[in-house]
Amino acid sequence: MKNNKTSTINKVLKLTHRLQPGHISLIIISRIISVTSTFIPIVLSSIILDQLISQVPFEKIFKTGIILVLSSGFLGMVYWGLQHIISVNNSVMAEKIDQMLCGKTFNLDYDILEKQETLDMIKKAEEGIMSRGDFSGFCSTFAGFIENIISIVYSIVLLIPLFIPKAGAAVGFLPSLLNKWYSFVILVIMLALSVTISALTKKKEGEIQQDMFVKNVRINREYGYLYNLLFDYSNAKYIRLYKSQKLIESRCKSIVNFLESEFQKMFVQINKCQLPVFLVNCLLQITSYLYVGLKAIFGFITVGSALKYISAYSNLVSSVSNIFYSWIEINIKAEYLSYFYDFMEIENKQYEGTIPTEKRDDNEFEIEFRDVSFKYPNTDNFVIRHLNQKIKIGTKTAVVGKNGAGKTTFIKLLCRLYEPTEGQILLNGVDIRYYDYKDYAQLFSVVFQDFNLFSFSIAENVASGKDFDEARVKDCLERAGFGERLAKMPKGINTNIYQQNDEGVEISGGEAQKIAIARALYKDAPLVILDEPTSALDPISEYEIYQHFDSMVQDKTSIYISHRMSSCRFCDKILVFDDGQIVEEGNHEELMSHGALYAELWNAQAQYYA
Repeated sequence: MKNNKTSTINKVLKLTHRLQPGHISLIIISRIISVTSTFIPIVLSSIILDQLISQVPFEKIFKTGIILVLSSGFLGMVYWGLQHIISVNNSVMAEKIDQMLCGKTFNLDYDILEKQETLDMIKKAEEGIMSRGDFSGFCSTFAGFIENIISIVYSIVLLIPLFIPKAGAAVGFLPSLLNKWYSFVILVIMLALSVTISALTKKKEGEIQQDMFVKNVRINREYGYLYNLLFDYSNAKYIRLYKSQKLIESRCKSIVNFLESEFQKMFVQINKCQLPVFLVNCLLQITSYLYVGLKAIFGFITVGSALKYISAYSNLVSSVSNIFYSWIEINIKAEYLSYFYDFMEIENKQYEGTIPTEKRDDNEFEIEFRDVSFKYPNTDNFVIRHLNQKIKIGTKTAVVGKNGAGKTTFIKLLCRLYEPTEGQILLNGVDIRYYDYKDYAQLFSVVFQDFNLFSFSIAENVASGKDFDEARVKDCLERAGFGERLAKMPKGINTNIYQQNDEGVEISGGEAQKIAIARALYKDAPLVILDEPTSALDPISEYEIYQHFDSMVQDKTSIYISHRMSSCRFCDKILVFDDGQIVEEGNHEELMSHGALYAELWNAQAQYYA
């Protein structure tokens, strides 16, 4: 549910106080000092000017000047110190906000995270806090709102004597009018006109910019992808070999041209809005100078006071306008920050179970798919249809079938990355939703075909953490066939891979796949799932993996997805998927005797096994 502006403002202030206690107070104090340091020179300068005109003794003028310099210097130093602290707080808070975004992304349900609308919300949240929706900017604008209130109070206090009638005033209509207390209405009318037009203009500008932001979220996400693509060295070889430079450049250019056109339209609209503000401000300035100047000419005020009143009125106009600007800007920033909260408040839909999985020495678990069907969100087609299957711990199962038959979706359902649309998945007779998810996930070691390694050390990749058992890491790498390559690594298991880190070493796709398999072995989970584990390996390495498959998984349950039918010979049972259903099951000999889909798939590759 989209956050409204008022609730967002309250949430931002509370979160800022929680992340950096006292931060908002420091900003407000610094703004009070800032506005005070603005008005002290106005008052003291007018006094010095009157003293010069009145030819008072130099010592008195000098004393007033010293007070001006010392007070301004002191306030300036305090303000500088506070700004330094505020700047550090802003940086720390920005890092904490980034951590919150990362943490939220890490903990979102997988099926929610991969949705297009979720990806758009992440992009809005990121761009929102990097542009007009940054938290430090919001706090600064909020403090500016307070500063303007203080400035208005100061200005009014200074202006009050300007409207007090003077005895013995000059004769005539104009002097008499200017000497009336209600003459201030002239300045109030001009002030109201200026503020109204300025506020309406600011609001319109905000709406124009907001429309621009929302309208181009998708195109900005595409441009961000292309921009990062150009600086990802791992893509450089493909770009050069396939001469993709012109393709990428043309896509970038078309986006840049589109955005340039959009920005031009936006600035034309904004400039049109600002013309009335310019004209009204010119009229306001002329009126204020005439009003105060005539009062000085008619002897109602001194020359020094005229300078003070002109400055005070200018500050009043600016502050009243800015207070509306600040409020509008606060609302605009709240609109941007609402995207952050919309994303942060996405609720996971997975049922949060509490039952711990049984800890059994014999690893005797049974997993059952009971009439399970599944379709992806916003689609009508079922990827899995009425699936019924039991998997016992300790067995080796191969899952085969044509592309798009539902094999990988079957595994993702088993790992509870997705929830079934219909039916149940049971572990020892209990719906897996009722188990504690983190506890349940510990049952699985998975290597997906689209696995990822991090630009960390080999040991950290294998152990998935900073703390690891060196002997176990080496043993798992050896069992996965990475031992020979490891021996050539400059720092052994502490060698960083890829070039995002210092002294990073590049590895091949096959070598990366072996490390991924070692990671699965290191976890030592009861159930090992390998999705195309040898797809990037050379024939010799593939043969080695197959030969040592039993020793790698030992007495664990293993599920093995492969397009290479030769892998099925190592398995106790083979499940043949077609159109989201298991159409055959049995061992190699049984399925070959049926002469159905499995035999067809085997015979299509038979020439490679001869």
